[in-house]
Amino acid sequence: MRRGRIVVAGALLVLAVLAALLAVDLLRWDAAVRSGDRRFVRDAAGARWRASTILPGDPAKHVLGLGDGLAFREAAQEFEAVLAVGRGYDNGLSEGQTRGELELTLAELARSSDRRLASRADNLLGILAFADSQRSGVTAPAPVDRSLADFQAAVRLDPSDDDAKFNLELLLRQLVATGLRRGENGTPGPARGHRGAGGGLPGRGY
Repeated sequence: MRRGRIVVAGALLVLAVLAALLAVDLLRWDAAVRSGDRRFVRDAAGARWRASTILPGDPAKHVLGLGDGLAFREAAQEFEAVLAVGRGYDNGLSEGQTRGELELTLAELARSSDRRLASRADNLLGILAFADSQRSGVTAPAPVDRSLADFQAAVRLDPSDDDAKFNLELLLRQLVATGLRRGENGTPGPARGHRGAGGGLPGRGY
């Protein structure tokens, strides 16, 4: 009986230690995500979302469900890099591959069960599609319908996504102004959107 109590006490002690270490790892991940989001606002390329955890296998990351969230943050960082290159990315193989990989990642994230995150992924896809529709030169511009569909999907997924709503409204006004859609004329203006950590998820207008 005494030996059994010692074993139980030892097991409880181990569980208490593991719980304490898990709590430390949870706090470290929370701090790492917040720090990375703040850095993204100032310097997208320099942002990092990594935590120095204690427990093997990093159970805290799984407890917090950070998989899709971290994947989106890295995709948003790549998105900023693609935009910084501008239209030149179509002139090189490596840039084209980067753009293709980014679109595949965003398309996968747009199917996430997290509707808020999926909305932001669709919004970024809409921005990329819009950039394609504005190309000039020997390559014919892509139809703007894809961009419109992406923005509409983003708004449906998360009606509170201000970036997606702004982009959708601006695009619709431009289509009306160019006679591609009927409606009330509006004056197209510069896309301003906002960028930042907005609840932990970076976003921007086109």
